[in-house]
Amino acid sequence: MKYIYFTKTLRELDQTQLVDFTTRNKLDGLDLAVRPGYPIDPENALNELPNFAKRMADAGKGIGLISAPTDLNRANDPKAIAICEAAGKAGVPFVKMGYFPFQVDFHKEMKRAKETLISFANLAQKNHIRILYHTHSGSNLGCNGVGLSWLLEGIDPHFIGVLLDPGHLSLCGGPFPMEYDAIKTKVALLALKDMLPTKQPGKVGQSVKVVPAGLGIVDWNSVGGALRKGQYAGMASIHGEYEAKDLEERERLLAQELDFFRAKLP
Repeated sequence: MKYIYFTKTLRELDQTQLVDFTTRNKLDGLDLAVRPGYPIDPENALNELPNFAKRMADAGKGIGLISAPTDLNRANDPKAIAICEAAGKAGVPFVKMGYFPFQVDFHKEMKRAKETLISFANLAQKNHIRILYHTHSGSNLGCNGVGLSWLLEGIDPHFIGVLLDPGHLSLCGGPFPMEYDAIKTKVALLALKDMLPTKQPGKVGQSVKVVPAGLGIVDWNSVGGALRKGQYAGMASIHGEYEAKDLEERERLLAQELDFFRAKLP
């Protein structure tokens, strides 16, 4: 399996430093956040992304995925058009779109979301890329594999795929083998993180934080078993959204996670 790293936590690194980070940590590439405030954003992506992709390629690395702003859920949004065009121009295969938040009427909103995904499929086809929807816990349509299989039914999987996240599924899904089997023909990429829910005294519900793999509630043996049975052969994005006091500590934790995932996953 090839491992890429989500740059959400690397906002302070410039393009040169991102290449160095990827090389130094023996990663295959990056899951590049193309968001406001990052070195490459929706406004400059058309010019900057192809240049950065070449710098990565020159170092023997790749950009496996672009993670767009989480509110990017309209195919006619100028930011969506620019990011997808930039991805196609730069040879980036996948773009993660934003989410469809549940509001008041599940069935009407699912129908509207499906219509929007068809528009995104057209945008993906035009730019020779695949747009991915992330199984993200919380009040989002398609937050788990079973629900997302319903949302994506009838939509061409060549252009709309799934970014499957065992961490979020541990909060809002069924057993991972069932969730994976429900959507496996559409899974394009994995998002890897572990979750630790805790009960806060005096507060309703629970709080959840991302922790290094193996310290949370994800059953990684079950995840690895299901992926092997399904012969998963795609990439995995290490999200690294836990706290780290500095870049040195982040890289130390990343090295531990890489060893962990290589032992547990295909």
